Amino acid sequence: MERDLAGRAETMVPGQDPRAVRSGAAMRLALLALLESKPFEHITIREIAAQAGIGYATFFRHHPSKEALLNHIAADEIERLMALALPALDVATRQAACQALCRSVDAHRALWTSLLTGGAAGTMREACIAVSRRVAADRADAPPWLPVELAVIHASSAMVEILAWWLRQAEPLSVERIADILDRLVITPVVGA
Repeated sequence: MERDLAGRAETMVPGQDPRAVRSGAAMRLALLALLESKPFEHITIREIAAQAGIGYATFFRHHPSKEALLNHIAADEIERLMALALPALDVATRQAACQALCRSVDAHRALWTSLLTGGAAGTMREACIAVSRRVAADRADAPPWLPVELAVIHASSAMVEILAWWLRQAEPLSVERIADILDRLVITPVVGA
């Protein structure tokens, strides 16, 4: 996960200071590492800065708050989540795509728990709907009675709620079981059998 996030985080925008890019990536990785050991609410900006190896003031050059940093991570992660979810709308790849999506969430459980059940939950839902609306413009595979935009928004919102429910369980269901639930409750009703 670290290399994957660091690789995305260090994508340079022309004219961007390489030190700023490295600091930004370090802060994202630091927050993700801290999330592995404690809830978001108990993480301080000083801890993030120390973990990232940056100065306290440097943090504020990038983000006004730890919530803003989490929201930045959330925006990146919702794009990844939707990229994994979209193949589930195609009948041929539906079950495999649902399992890939659930495996990814399960592999990064601490991050997704913070994003979907913690302080960033509202941001995640809003980002998911925004991405869904963009996707809806390119899809035409909903049943004839269901407007495509509504189908995509419903599917993405339901998916987020099911994943959030799964992450809150003391004894979570298996990846395969959640993938099956996503397929039966969300995907099949929207795109048909």
